[in-house]
Amino acid sequence: MRKMIWLLIILAALWGAWWMLATTQMQNVLARAFDDRREAGWEVTVKDISKAGFPLLLQNRLSGLSLADPKQDFAVEAPQLDLSAPVWWPGDLAVQAPVARVELRAGALPLELNLRDMRADLSLHPGLALQLEGMQIRSAQMQVDGPDGLLLEAEEPRAVVQQSSDAATDYGIALLPGSITPGPLLRKVLGDAAGPPILSARMAVSLAKPLDRHTVMQRTIPEVRALSIENIDATWGDVALAAEGALSFDAEGRPDGTLSLRITNWSQLLDAVERAALLPSSMRAQVDTVLRVLENRSGTAGALDLDLVITQGEMALAGIPLGPAPRLIQP
Repeated sequence: MRKMIWLLIILAALWGAWWMLATTQMQNVLARAFDDRREAGWEVTVKDISKAGFPLLLQNRLSGLSLADPKQDFAVEAPQLDLSAPVWWPGDLAVQAPVARVELRAGALPLELNLRDMRADLSLHPGLALQLEGMQIRSAQMQVDGPDGLLLEAEEPRAVVQQSSDAATDYGIALLPGSITPGPLLRKVLGDAAGPPILSARMAVSLAKPLDRHTVMQRTIPEVRALSIENIDATWGDVALAAEGALSFDAEGRPDGTLSLRITNWSQLLDAVERAALLPSSMRAQVDTVLRVLENRSGTAGALDLDLVITQGEMALAGIPLGPAPRLIQP
């Protein structure tokens, strides 16, 4: 019995030593990462990093976290951010924040995302490279604001990235915004009586290299070789947009491939575009005439079935040349 007690004491001491060593190493990795960001010109503030989670979790709690990259107009703020992993495998990492704020740009449009009960779960393959096996990001609520105020609110939005079992460089991506409530601006543009919009997107991307610790250390996403869109669907009332297709990209980001587009009740969508001042009233009749011709080609009343064909960097929609296709910025 005495030997059993001593064995338990020794095991408890070893367990505690491993926990202390692992959580301290986690702190050191975070400190080095923040120093790297400062050297790259980022503004980094962390008031405190403390250990927690004993005995079953390796957990670091960051208080007063603020990260900003002035060059990219990107910033993250979180009064409290917890990073935790099981003691037996630190590669299953969870990141949680009761509240968080993210500032970024979608093209030329500045956006502010306010997240409540945000959680990100990462699964890494065992091994020195620590390849990303899967990642899921979700939030109880997300509010998106633009320069003119609230754009939309989403309940239970989530995004999923999963490495393919067939190729380590292929990843499936699902974007599921959840229940969406449009803000005043979107309701004005798209109409108030249509009900809540429904959005979803599923696609697969092929990269030049797998996502792993080297990706993080080099602070770049590997070159995108191909993008396969299973579906992108958006529905608001009687208006629906759908897209599917496949694109390949060269080293300079020039796309090549075909996207099939379907627009249901396109005339209502055209009304919304005009209300948003994206289409001058003087051009409405001309655009309407062209779209009716394309509708007749599709063979379905009120719907447009169009192929966006990109060849050698040039776009054509339903056979109508549109000029150079936008390039994907490669790392």
